[in-house]
Amino acid sequence: MSLIAPVSAIRPLAIAAVLLVLAGCATPPAPPPGVLSAWTQLGPQASVSVRAIVPQGSPCPPLNTDQGTLTMQVRAAGNGDAPPTASANPAFQPPFPVTACAIDLPAGARTAAIAGEPLPMPQAALRRIVILGDTGCRIKVPADGPGDPIQDCSDPHAWPWARVAAAAARERPDLVIHVGDYHYREYCDDPVRCAPLRDKGVIVGSGWSGWQADFFRPAAPLLAQAPWVFVRGNHENCDRGGEGWMRFLSPVPYQACPDQRYKSPTQSVLANNLTDDAWRIDLDAGLGLLIVDNAGQQDYLPLRSTPQDIALFERQLAVLRQPAPAQRLWLLSHRPLWYDLLTPSQQPNAFQAALQGSLPASVQLAVGGHEHAFQTLNFATAGDPAGRPAQLVVGGSGTQLEAQDPASPLYEGKTGPRGMERGQPDGRLYDGLAARSGILLIRHGFLVLDRDERGWAGRLLDADGGLVTRCRIDDAGKEIACAWPSG
Repeated sequence: MSLIAPVSAIRPLAIAAVLLVLAGCATPPAPPPGVLSAWTQLGPQASVSVRAIVPQGSPCPPLNTDQGTLTMQVRAAGNGDAPPTASANPAFQPPFPVTACAIDLPAGARTAAIAGEPLPMPQAALRRIVILGDTGCRIKVPADGPGDPIQDCSDPHAWPWARVAAAAARERPDLVIHVGDYHYREYCDDPVRCAPLRDKGVIVGSGWSGWQADFFRPAAPLLAQAPWVFVRGNHENCDRGGEGWMRFLSPVPYQACPDQRYKSPTQSVLANNLTDDAWRIDLDAGLGLLIVDNAGQQDYLPLRSTPQDIALFERQLAVLRQPAPAQRLWLLSHRPLWYDLLTPSQQPNAFQAALQGSLPASVQLAVGGHEHAFQTLNFATAGDPAGRPAQLVVGGSGTQLEAQDPASPLYEGKTGPRGMERGQPDGRLYDGLAARSGILLIRHGFLVLDRDERGWAGRLLDADGGLVTRCRIDDAGKEIACAWPSG
């Protein structure tokens, strides 16, 4: 295991105060005139897609590149601004009074701009990556029954996604990886419990206004900084915020979500969720990404309860059987392969079973979100190239943490603040195997990885960019080693 010195938690209060003020006062870069949002994302077959959102009725903007001016195409037309009726499924055909535009950059393009505003472009030498996930503001309040704890979207301390995005942008990454769950503002149907949110102007809904509030507006400085890789989360299932995913972020052409109701016989599952085939990005000669859409999987059910998912995953994961360059691979999925929200009796699930014996030995790291915390799990011993890859979970970049959820096994109601954190695995089995090392931190933040001669030097940062701890991923092993924070 790599040795990393503990991180000092002592910081001058004046510096912390200045950083907080700067984070709160930072003004996101304005999008080009007439454009509500614009960004660059990496896609299948080495594609680089430029996306833009404009008001419904406005034309898609021209894209100026060093290889000429291109006309962006309509990806998804607007559908007006009338909300669904009270009896309708709020996730089905929610109002999107905007047009989603897209175009793939020609191979070799070095610059791109919309109305004179430059867009971030992929870098030939990738030096810095930001990884974050689970960023939306959690609001799920039924008309009767307790529902989930309400996250106050108007409070940047209760919902720090804008602070996280601003701090991550200040790191000036070459690439941003978001491991899913962008939209959490699903419904608020209890008049008494929801009145305080409405009075504060908090937007709830699965249409454009909800997506703009939950993701695009707070993410603006980071969207302007670097190209992104987007992973679909379960909150982007068709029975939740999936229509926004399909319109704006999906790597494949737009498909309208069918009428599926959450927690009903028609709910989204792997087979009906417009699940994408897994795809690959070769970032450079040393690193590739495998992106898996397992958002619709019921990973909390063991294989015996969902045997039909094995064939679906085997077909979806065909990219694993294709010849690949000799490089290290990171497997990206929203639902992690291994994490603490799964009990031993729920394992192996279909995703785990489908990958048993089929993961290429070059897969060094599995990266996920879903668990609203930061977690690392290391299984392989040093010098074992065929061992199980390490697991990294980055799921606390804005949404309500596991520690605040009474339904979570990581709820700290009986232990006090940070009482569920730990510096070593607790001996439980992850699909039949105990982790050799790893840490669990239940805090808001994001991970920065810097390329060096040994591999990747990592820094886990808090919502304002302050150092929490340091990590290492060495090219020679299958381990992410993180020091236990001293405070």
